[in-house]
Amino acid sequence: MNSQQSVPATMNARTELDSPRDLMVTASSETSISLIWTKASGPIDHYRITFTPSSGIASEVTVPKDRTSYTLTDLEPGAEYIISITAERGRQQSLESTVDAFTGTRTVEISAGFRDQRILVTIHVLCFAGFRPISHLHFSHVTSSSVNITWSDPSPPADRLILNYSPRDEEEETMEVSLDATKRHAVLMGLQPATEYIVNLVAVHGTVTSEPIMGSITTGIDPPKDITISNVTKDSVMVSWSPPVASFDYYRVSYRPTQVGRLDSSVVPNTVTEFTITKLYPATEYEISLNSVRGREESERICTLVHTAMDNPVDLTATNITPTEALLKWKAPVSEVENYVIVLTHFAVAGETILVDGDSEEFQLVDLLPRTHYTVTMYAASGPLTSGTISTNFSTLLDAPANLTASEVTRQSALISWQPPRAETENYILTYKSTDGSRKELIVDAEDTWIRLEGLSESTDYTVLLQAAQDTERSSITSTAFTT
Repeated sequence: MNSQQSVPATMNARTELDSPRDLMVTASSETSISLIWTKASGPIDHYRITFTPSSGIASEVTVPKDRTSYTLTDLEPGAEYIISITAERGRQQSLESTVDAFTGTRTVEISAGFRDQRILVTIHVLCFAGFRPISHLHFSHVTSSSVNITWSDPSPPADRLILNYSPRDEEEETMEVSLDATKRHAVLMGLQPATEYIVNLVAVHGTVTSEPIMGSITTGIDPPKDITISNVTKDSVMVSWSPPVASFDYYRVSYRPTQVGRLDSSVVPNTVTEFTITKLYPATEYEISLNSVRGREESERICTLVHTAMDNPVDLTATNITPTEALLKWKAPVSEVENYVIVLTHFAVAGETILVDGDSEEFQLVDLLPRTHYTVTMYAASGPLTSGTISTNFSTLLDAPANLTASEVTRQSALISWQPPRAETENYILTYKSTDGSRKELIVDAEDTWIRLEGLSESTDYTVLLQAAQDTERSSITSTAFTT
């Protein structure tokens, strides 16, 4: 079998030229800029440098292929140049490498005459290796002790940034901060209130430092400190504080309910450090703020929260008093109440605590001790808040003897018996009367719990009444009936 092979197809192709890299500015003067770069790999004919000032008229220069540095001359003073370099071979041209650069500004001498004396003022505007200085130093969020600073990008990118600041006319207190080159803002803290600061920022490129950009900013007046609250009542609070460092005209105390309500404020003289806010709502959370004021300038505010006290329930009374019960009544406070706390005490006995629903305005006390003096204290509660305490006193009544009965009834006698009351008794008053109208009263010793009635009429209905007595107090009457 015969093998066959086609004729090969061929074409010519040329690879792209390698570019020069790392174009950098090493120095500059009023009319020149010195450049260095990393040479292109591979064969080339020469380098082409193009430089365009801000006026827009571009110029070019060719540089031998074995060179890696060049100085541009006869440039415009104080001008920004966009400089690019490419490698060329025949009609081929590599990608360009670009850098921004600046020429310096001339030194200016100004002479002035004053009373036959010649004063020479020399203004030096230094030339720094073609670097664009940082511009647009901007201050914001100025407080009494801090300020936020932002700035534009340096060109070319810096290795690091140095920020210096000090109070005006106090250069010995200069603070220096070294910043990462990528930073575009910084916050100065720990500053003195109401003080003008001089701030300057420079970009560092290797061993070369850019022209500084400078600015000044005055910190605000500082606020008062250590705000505290005391003497909290249902409609007032006392606010106390320590004065600020900077001079000021007066304080402004502002307050408002945290939930809903208008903002009120009061002007307080700069000679005092406490103020009582009045006409507040009871059981209400207030935000209280305080600041110092000088002219149109105001310091930051310091704030605190406070709950006014609950107002008290009123008119607590005990009614419908019996030997073992009493009905407590009161009027509710203006504040919303979750519950009432009632503490019931007698003699030296520890008090009994009773919780009553906040919607109630009365409570029935039961199982009391007869002929006992009680003290009732009461307050309202809502969450963590409690009102002041109100109180009343009452004494239960002497209880009556119980289970009065007639037994062993004959034609002319009957045995009357009972159980003694719980309270201490001096004696009993026993009265018996018949249907024919006869009536007789007996005084019975407290130790006795029975008595036999003699000399009764035959076939007669009798009613017996018995009550306990102690001093001038009489119990209620208990009764029984029998027929001889």
